[in-house]
Parts: sequence; C-alpha cells; structure tokens
Amino acid sequence: MESALKYLRVHSEGESSVWINDDIRPLPPSRRTWDRYAFISFWAINQICLSNWQTGSSLVAVGLSVWQTMVAVIIAKIIISLVAIFNGYVGAEWHIGFPVVSRYVWGVYGSYLSLLQRIVLSLVWFSVQSWTGGLCVAAILASIFPSFQHMANTMPTSTHMTTKQFVGWVVYNIVSVPILYIPPEKTKRLLIVMNAISFFTLISIMIWALSQAHGGGPLLSQPAAVSSGSNLGWAIVSGITTVIGSIAVGLTNQPDYSRFAHRPGDQIFGQWFSIIFFGTVMPLFGCLASSATVAIYGEALWNPPDIVLKWLDTDYTAKSRAAAFFAGVGLVVCQLAINTIDNAFSTGMDLAGLFPKYLNIRRGAYIGLVLSIIMQPWQLLSSASTFIAVLSAYSVFLGPMIGMQVCDYWVIRRRRIKLSDLYSAKPSGIYYYYRGWNWRAFVAWIVGWASQIPGFANAVNPDIKVPVGSQHLYYLAFPVGFCISFLVFWVVNKLSPPRGLGEVDEVDCFGTFSREEADRLGINLAAESQSSGAEDVNEKNVDLERSISLEKL
Repeated sequence: MESALKYLRVHSEGESSVWINDDIRPLPPSRRTWDRYAFISFWAINQICLSNWQTGSSLVAVGLSVWQTMVAVIIAKIIISLVAIFNGYVGAEWHIGFPVVSRYVWGVYGSYLSLLQRIVLSLVWFSVQSWTGGLCVAAILASIFPSFQHMANTMPTSTHMTTKQFVGWVVYNIVSVPILYIPPEKTKRLLIVMNAISFFTLISIMIWALSQAHGGGPLLSQPAAVSSGSNLGWAIVSGITTVIGSIAVGLTNQPDYSRFAHRPGDQIFGQWFSIIFFGTVMPLFGCLASSATVAIYGEALWNPPDIVLKWLDTDYTAKSRAAAFFAGVGLVVCQLAINTIDNAFSTGMDLAGLFPKYLNIRRGAYIGLVLSIIMQPWQLLSSASTFIAVLSAYSVFLGPMIGMQVCDYWVIRRRRIKLSDLYSAKPSGIYYYYRGWNWRAFVAWIVGWASQIPGFANAVNPDIKVPVGSQHLYYLAFPVGFCISFLVFWVVNKLSPPRGLGEVDEVDCFGTFSREEADRLGINLAAESQSSGAEDVNEKNVDLERSISLEKL
C-alpha cells in the first residue's frame, strides 16, 4: 500500500506535500506566459461559446423581447467584467490560484468547503458542455454516414435524448482526452485558433438563418410576454441574474487564470474588452438566429447544434450534409475550447488544491472528465426554463463567496499577503485562525445567501409558496449576495480583526517575483537576500507541517 501511494504521488520539480505541488505553488516567471492578447483570447473563449449564445436565446424563449434581453445582457456583462477584474487581480499580483486564495479567506482547513462547492459546480458545467459537444459530434456523424442519420432511436422519451445524441456524447468525451493533456500555460496560440474557428462558425449560422428567413423573424417585433412596468422590470432583473449566473462559476476562480499573467495588469484589458464586446455580440447573434428559426421552422431553436441537425432532418442532400459537417466541426472546436479551458482545467486546479500530494491540474482534469460522464447532462438541457433555473441557482451561493474574496483582498488585507503561511497549517501561521477555520468567512457567507433561500426553494419547486418579495430577492441573487457578504465580512473583521494583517514574507521563498515586482511589494529576492536563513526557516516550517499532517492522516 505504501509503495502504491508513493507511486501515485505527484512528481514535482519543487516540493510536493499535502499543501503544495508545482501547480499550486506561486507560479514562477517561466510559467507566466499570458500577455494582454492571451487574456483577450481567453475571455473570448468564455464569450464566443454556445452557452453564451444560448443565454440570450433562452431569455427570448421564456418571454422577454429581443431588445429587453439585450438590455439585460449589457448590464450583466458590465457587472461581470468589474467582478472579474477585482476578483482576479490577486492572481496576477501574487501568482496564486483560487485554492490558495481560499486558504486566507476561509482558513487553511476551511478552504476545503469552498473548493468542494466549486468542484461540484464545475462538474455540472463540464457535464452540460460535454453534452452540447456531443450534439455537435452527432451532426458530423450524421452528415458523413446516412446510416447514422437514419439510426432508430431506442431511448425512452423520459430520457430527453436519442440514441444518436448519446453516441455523439460518448465520441465527444473520447475526443476530449488528448486535449486535456496540454498544460494551461501552453494554450495561448491554440486559443487564438479555436476562437477564430468558433466565431466564424457561429456568425455563419446566424447569417444563414437571417438569409433563409429573409430578415430577423417574428421574435424581433414580438412584444414581451410580461408587459406591465413592475413585472417587466423584475423580468429584466431576473434576466440579468441569469446572465451572471451563466458564468458565476468562472468568476469565482478568476485567480486560477490571472496568475498566468506575464505582468500584473496584463489581464485587465482582456477581461473588460472581451466580456463586454464579445459577451454582448454573441447573445445578440443567438437572439437573431433564434428569431429567424421561428420563421423557418415554426419554432425557436436556441441551441446551435439543434439548428445544424435540423438541416439534415429537413433536407438530407449533399449541400446540407457538407454544411452540417463543416458547421459541426466548428462547433466541436468551440465546445472543446470552452470545456477544456473553463471547466476541465478549473476542475483540475480545484482538485489539485484538495489533494496536491497526489493530483496536479492534468490528473484532476481527467478525474473531472470521468465524474462529468457519471452525471446526466441531458436533463439540465431538456428545456430553456430548466436551463435558466440551473444557471440562476449558481448565483445564490457564489455571489456571497466572491463578495468575501474581493473584500478580503482589497479592503481587509489591502493587497498584502504572506505567501509562506498559505502552504502550511502550523498554528503560528496567520491563516490558521481557529484550528484552521476562519469563522468570520462562514458567518458572512451564510448571511449572504440565507435571505435568498425562500426564493431559491420556490424556483426549484414552484409548489412551495413564498411571498413575492422573496421571489424578487432571489432574482437579485448574485448582486445582493455579493453586497451582503462583502459588508458583513468587512464589519466582522473590523469588530474582530484577524492577526497578521499587512504582513508579507521578508524573502521571496518561492522564487515567484521579478525584480520589479519584489521592489514594489517590499520583498527581497532569495538569491540576493543577506538573510538567507529566512528562506530556510520557511521551508522547514512547510516540511514540519507536512510530517504533522501525514501523521494525522
């Protein structure tokens, strides 16, 4: 057994223990390869994706007009860009990811709770995006093989899927395996290629739809299903929360990606530009295409693979098959991009934070793939209303979490972090709090979402009757939760300040900072430090805590 565990242990150039490995430690300059253009491309992946397209189309499908939907989208994207900038800056400045950031917010042991929540939500998205990717693969297979196109469906109606869809899903997961092997820092050029293919594929589908419909279709002029002032206002507010909810999981772990910034600040332009520009354009394309499909097919098709499959179902000719093949390839690339970057890598990073001794990003991503297969994503995407309910639910618990992260870094700690204490659970460490748990974070987090639980329960089960005010509060899930937890966390920390505020390491014991960064942060470079003993002490503390933790295990 001992030899097996030794074999499974992550092999790192640096130290590997229950608290650290090469993927969790502060990134050295050699791995920080993302410049401004890389972050434009990274955030474009998050916006030029089918889920963003579906968000706009889904809001149209449940009653908002196209133009009301766009108002909700624009407001939401502005909020998203601001949250991404403020929540992600710690990663660019201190080169640490979400699992490590969680340690100073929640405590070194309390951070496990936040990691588990994020892992579950990442797996949900991983599973959903894989299913959508399977639909794209099904379109390719149907365009190549007539036998696949005419394959009999053996699945019962209750499964909300067909045999062809299931086969496509299986193939997509197989295709994903080699992509997950690539380290995140080496995806910069790949992202650019994937973005170009994804963008031109989706815009081509929209242009085809508008051309076939001889215009934008009836939904562009169709009034909203809710027309009264108050109800319409709350419907738009709900739409804003839905748009934020669609990316709330990704907002939570912004430090995981901003830590790859070559220099602090390189990530900012890409965050606001891609989120606001591409993030607004793609839902608009989705709305236009969805409206046009009403004129073409008599129903709104809000999922691009459904449009491609419709081509084959209604006109299985050489022309339609060629179009479906190339569109399917483009959509598969689109799904591989978003699922790898935003879901697989995120799951891998979080799992590596839970078990750094045995898991790195690559291993965690593969485990995430297996777990996503165990889930049943077809139920989540069975209707637009179900999809929106799932998206909104994310915001209830993640908004408060992000509010605390922003407050802690910018207000409580004033951007000063002692890195060495983040990689051990010694009681003398400033992030040990009370036996490794920061009670302040738990108080602020619970208060942040408690008021939204009645509305949440009603959204999950409409048979549960709650006051209208509770429903409206739930519509504001993310911003309300963010603000409440931000303020409560600030007040609690003012009344009971944690020790060590403002402390930083005297020496860069992880070799993560450039000369310019070290001078700005007031930290000595290890190679030039007169007091080299400071580095040795920090390393011994980590080694000692590793031994203590292993004994406890």
